[in-house]
Amino acid sequence: MFDVFWMNVAAIFALANVALVALLIYAYLQSWRKFRSSFTTSLVVFAVFFLLQNVVIVVFWYYLYTLVSSAQPLVEAAAPYLVAVNAMETVGLGSLTVTTWK
Repeated sequence: MFDVFWMNVAAIFALANVALVALLIYAYLQSWRKFRSSFTTSLVVFAVFFLLQNVVIVVFWYYLYTLVSSAQPLVEAAAPYLVAVNAMETVGLGSLTVTTWK
């Protein structure tokens, strides 16, 4: 069984994802203000839902771990896999953010 360390690592990646998506939303909104195209509108909507997904993940796992004591072993066992998913997402979002800001 894994410990709470992996949950914290997953949370760090999830929070990094939130920051990266917030930067993308800002950039997309700036672009939308200039061009008002349906493409930039879609980018803003996509990024907002991506932001919500990451916030929900952090809140859900925190809630599940702290308030549902019977779920703690399951959360601890799943945490390393959540780290892998969040880390890959961070790499992808980081690449997208760098490309967007160029």
